[in-house]
Amino acid sequence: MLRARPILIVLLLCFAVKAVAAQASKGSEAQLTEARELNAKVAQLYNERKYEEALPLAQHVIELVTTSFGPTDSHLIAPLINLGDLYVAMSRFDNAKSSFERALEIAEKNLGPQDIALTRPLDELGQLALRAAEYQKSIDYFVRSLAIKQKLLKPTDLEIARTAFWAAESYRLNRAPSDAEPFYEQAINVYDAAGKKDKDLVEVLRKYLIVLTLEKSTDKAALIQQRLADLSAVGGIIEGGVLNGKAVKLVQPEYPVIARGAHASGQVRVQVLIDETGKVISATAVSGHPLLQSAAIAAARESKFTPTLLSGAPIKVSGVIIYNFVAY
Repeated sequence: MLRARPILIVLLLCFAVKAVAAQASKGSEAQLTEARELNAKVAQLYNERKYEEALPLAQHVIELVTTSFGPTDSHLIAPLINLGDLYVAMSRFDNAKSSFERALEIAEKNLGPQDIALTRPLDELGQLALRAAEYQKSIDYFVRSLAIKQKLLKPTDLEIARTAFWAAESYRLNRAPSDAEPFYEQAINVYDAAGKKDKDLVEVLRKYLIVLTLEKSTDKAALIQQRLADLSAVGGIIEGGVLNGKAVKLVQPEYPVIARGAHASGQVRVQVLIDETGKVISATAVSGHPLLQSAAIAAARESKFTPTLLSGAPIKVSGVIIYNFVAY
């Protein structure tokens, strides 16, 4: 969910360098030259995934820019975001949060509440909130970012689709599937308008199908399932939807003792990929109580399905197995 951005960090660093150079008269020329050189080195190390080496250099860039322009100048926005990216890559999420929050605060102070520069730290804070299961916070961040992007970007800009998707995911994980639906639909509409038919659209459709199944919106679910089948068949995989009824051997999960003791119950949905022979080759829990997910995944991996044919040839199938845990 939290991914490194080697290309974006280079662009942001270049932006910071140009901005600094534009006002060189306000600070030390020697410091600005050093910041420029450090920026290039940080970008190189980041792309090489040498994050420990890049970190002190990125921190020093912020010190240099702060000395030249002050602690709340807009030139700090890009270096702070870059520093946050490094912290994310190093799994130092609290540090990353502080960097992104500071970048957001400076952007708001200098650029106002509706500038496009706010969207990057908002999106990053939304991702961090998602990781921490702080779903209401992630909703707030993504919805605010989306509103800015809708106002300032073209309707077909894929940034709108991506943020709409994460807003939808935040609502879904916050157990508000009906609130998630319009955001999934918005993301799909942007991808369609932009003519994009790639793995990102497939991911949106898959998660939307989960919500529609939960909401028992059978007509919409059938349409989405057909779209997934059309898209994924091109890559040698078709979408099978809910697979419980298609199993030759559907292994039932054991009820974990710790889960029973905690009175954990309910539905667990496991996303699986089935190979050409009907064997489950990957399984990932996409919803359900955390104490029940491991047992559901283990059961899914041991299940067996009838091979699926497309035009007479066996093909991989992606779908969902649903397990219901009832406490007693």
